[in-house]
Amino acid sequence: MTTTTTRILPVVTASAAATGALIGGTVAAVRGTIAVKEGKMTKCEAAKAVATESAGTGLATAAGIAVTGLLGIGGIVGILGFTVVATGAKMAWDKAVPAFSTENKPVALCSAENK
Repeated sequence: MTTTTTRILPVVTASAAATGALIGGTVAAVRGTIAVKEGKMTKCEAAKAVATESAGTGLATAAGIAVTGLLGIGGIVGILGFTVVATGAKMAWDKAVPAFSTENKPVALCSAENK
């Protein structure tokens, strides 16, 4: 049996993922621009960080929406549930794929001319 939730949840989750990715990417772009101007990061490293942060934020947002939607919780409990799931997902992403690093290490995807 198909319910309204099971029909709409994939669309809502995808929309939330896109919104989360947009917001995360925007914040990362600002941070990256400042880091490049201060000489703490190259342009290529900043671009990689923006892509990584955007993906992580989008996935975390999608995870939070999907879990709360599947459980059918709303109101303050839904907000808290979303926050816990999204925060946990983002923390796991950041640990697995660090975007902003304070170490000066070479980035394989960046060429010497983009520094």
